[in-house]
Amino acid sequence: MCRNEKSADANSNEFGFHRDVWEWVASVSPGGDERIAPFDFGGSAEFEVPKTIETEIHRYLMPYTHQPEGGYVAYIPNGRVWGPSGAILTSDGKLIFDLSQEYDKQLNRMLTVEEHPALYRQKAKKHRYLPGTAAVLTFCGSHNYFHWLYDVLPRLGMLRILNGSSSQTLVMNPNPHGSFVEDTLSMFGVSESSVIRTGDDMEIQADRLVVPSLMMNSHYPPWATAIVRKFMLPERDTTLHSPDRIFISRSKVSGRRLVNENEVIRYLEAHGFVPICLEDWTVAQQVQLFASAKAIVSPHGAGLANLAFCTKGTLVVEIFPIRHVVPTYWMISNHNKLDYYMMYGQDEGTTEERFSGLADFSVDLDRLEQTLRIAGLKKQDT
Repeated sequence: MCRNEKSADANSNEFGFHRDVWEWVASVSPGGDERIAPFDFGGSAEFEVPKTIETEIHRYLMPYTHQPEGGYVAYIPNGRVWGPSGAILTSDGKLIFDLSQEYDKQLNRMLTVEEHPALYRQKAKKHRYLPGTAAVLTFCGSHNYFHWLYDVLPRLGMLRILNGSSSQTLVMNPNPHGSFVEDTLSMFGVSESSVIRTGDDMEIQADRLVVPSLMMNSHYPPWATAIVRKFMLPERDTTLHSPDRIFISRSKVSGRRLVNENEVIRYLEAHGFVPICLEDWTVAQQVQLFASAKAIVSPHGAGLANLAFCTKGTLVVEIFPIRHVVPTYWMISNHNKLDYYMMYGQDEGTTEERFSGLADFSVDLDRLEQTLRIAGLKKQDT
């Protein structure tokens, strides 16, 4: 995804960019069809320090109060959507950067505006024109379950609130990695037939694009959790018999696995936990599992996005790789007032050739026992 220097030299003067929609609006003549509708994400959020046996808590997990930034929905006449990630372009082909975030898998970071591939693109070979209005819900990480739930679906909720139950065309990323897209869109009342997918070497243009602001720029306000609960909780599979205590296994994924997971499972089974591979469950079943659970233990991973559906007071133990602490699920736990605990796993020392966020790690059973003890979880009678 990093730009090629040669192509950059050839095309760097051909395209330009606006750092955000406000810069774009300021650049156009007044009186046009361009407008921005503000969106209120609600009041401030309180984030409490995790409960833990650890002597040092990562700075990302320290308590604070946050007031979400206001969001918006942008209306862009003759706007364009370019490439598989769905970069947003103006009618004259300039990138609107704050609606077009891009992640580089080789660098393992978000790209700056100057690095964005849309600035160094060749003329697209495939073009598609959409008459009328098209809503754009693209995001570079939408293939990931968490990012789908928190960076795409809440923006669909924004459109529902501002525009009602419109049957307008939706432009979204391709998603070859799971059925959760169709399942969740159905929960929001969206038919797959109304969705247009972006693609390589493709540019889509509509008479008017409607584009909600990105959630990640708003620090995922509690509103985001509330809106996915509103649409998805009523659609959960209530016929499923759900265990009270669940352990989320990562045995079927390619990274960030527990190397001693079998030992962890045997230990937790003595405490009444049932191991769950979320890949084996529909979205409706996953929602029910988390909504019904009284205690959840899990290594850090996207499946914990389902904490959005937990009941207040549900006990959660999140196990972090010690070199990859991300506050995402602590954040959701605070949104829902869950009883949140954290602990660190042990580094296996095998990350030299791999991004540390995907490296496998182990769990010290003694430290896990101490964590369960302070959480008040005892072995269950058999």
